Amino acid sequence: MKKYYNIFHENKLITMKQFLFCATTNAFQMEGGRHLGNRKSSIWDDFTKRRFFIPPPNSTKREINSIEVSSDFYHQYPIDAKICGKLKLDALNYCLDWTRIFPNNSTQINMKGVQFYINVCESFKKQNVKIIPILFHWDTPMWAQKLGGWENRKCIQWFRKYAEVMFKYLGKYCDIWFTSDENSSFTTFGYLSNYFPPERKDPTAFVKAVHHLALASAACKEVFIKAKQKHYVSEQAVIGVGHDWSPPLPYPSNCSKAKHAVEAYNEWYLGLYLDPYFLGQYPQIFYDFISNNNIKFHISQVDLDYLKKYPMDLIGWNYYRPFYVSAFDYELISSKKPSEKSITQKFQIVYPLKKVKYTAWKWTIDSSQIIPGMKYLHKKYGKQVPILILENGLGLFDKPTKGLILDKERIQFLHNHIKEVLKGCRLGENVIGYSLWTYCDIFSPSAGYRKNYGLVNVNFKHKNRPRTPKLSYVWYKNVIASHGKNLSMNWKKLTHELKTELKYW
Repeated sequence: MKKYYNIFHENKLITMKQFLFCATTNAFQMEGGRHLGNRKSSIWDDFTKRRFFIPPPNSTKREINSIEVSSDFYHQYPIDAKICGKLKLDALNYCLDWTRIFPNNSTQINMKGVQFYINVCESFKKQNVKIIPILFHWDTPMWAQKLGGWENRKCIQWFRKYAEVMFKYLGKYCDIWFTSDENSSFTTFGYLSNYFPPERKDPTAFVKAVHHLALASAACKEVFIKAKQKHYVSEQAVIGVGHDWSPPLPYPSNCSKAKHAVEAYNEWYLGLYLDPYFLGQYPQIFYDFISNNNIKFHISQVDLDYLKKYPMDLIGWNYYRPFYVSAFDYELISSKKPSEKSITQKFQIVYPLKKVKYTAWKWTIDSSQIIPGMKYLHKKYGKQVPILILENGLGLFDKPTKGLILDKERIQFLHNHIKEVLKGCRLGENVIGYSLWTYCDIFSPSAGYRKNYGLVNVNFKHKNRPRTPKLSYVWYKNVIASHGKNLSMNWKKLTHELKTELKYW
């Protein structure tokens, strides 16, 4: 029997009847149909066309490929619903596409886009899979960007209108929502560099985007409450924000300067992106950044009061890895890749070689900081704030062996991480579910289609984008069926189960 986990929301105790085993994915990375159903361009459509680049095979250099078709969820969602149903997923966290709903401006609703998402929700509902919508994940409509995007305070009202429409039409299907996901990566790589769109490389633009995103989430919470009053969403529904915080480890571990650097890191990468959403305030490091860069931007008390009035209900935590953090002036003699200096000049992220395991893309592999991270989040934001592990997964070069994708390394990664999540639950942490990234292979912003994360393989060379299960699919299926008790990695048994599974695909 699945355990019961509690959420405190607006001083009322809400009972979640099951620990959720989920998968998470994102529209611009898998949906395709980019110019179908009256849809127009977003900043990622524009970016992938302008920056299109295909590196040599097996290279980990960044591939920037077309997202016009991608995994073709736009046409394949009925099949995907059946696959997720067969997997017995409790939920699919799906980032909706703002541009599909408002393709031209902030006022003209595209009902074809609305109907598409209604159809998606209906299809998954028939398979007993809940859709958990995420309203925004980096993909600003192009019309909004031309008007300043998240630098323009009007973006808050544009986003508010989008949220109102989604609550109205999808509210009956969904009792857990997220306003946005990974605002840290979006603003860092999109407003302090040109790695992501909108490629601003402007500290003032960064500050405005960070603040307006926070206010937009508060606006969502305000209209979410009104949607409850109108019975669009249930009284028990909750809304949160997703954040990609990598817990820091001081390096060297016994260095006092490294420990101070960790404190600065947490202010910047955790406090800046969650404090306004849960506490209605910003850490001092943000105000120092504004002052030190002579940025002419004022955060008013009225804005802070608004943030405090409409806090989020839950945290979506994207855990992929911890970071090793050193003092800004520390010199690492040998490293896996160059250190990343913080723009605040208070810390740096380093990549030591000794006793550290990395992926092909030089991401640390280490599940040990999940429970300490849970404890830290609950200490900072309150035990009453539940956590959903919103993203966790391993990117690989998946290659078939005799027609089978035996992704044992991915299974080992998921095993270690899920084991820690469930251990955290047993220790009393308020964690309501685990969601892996991702359901099927998709476009990766850092590596195109060569960095595979899915439980299900997608053949991107075939026009119909056929799906086939990997070994990790049958493994996760067993985990879900056993309510987390069966984490066995019996390769012979799993391979036999995969072969049996393939007969029905």
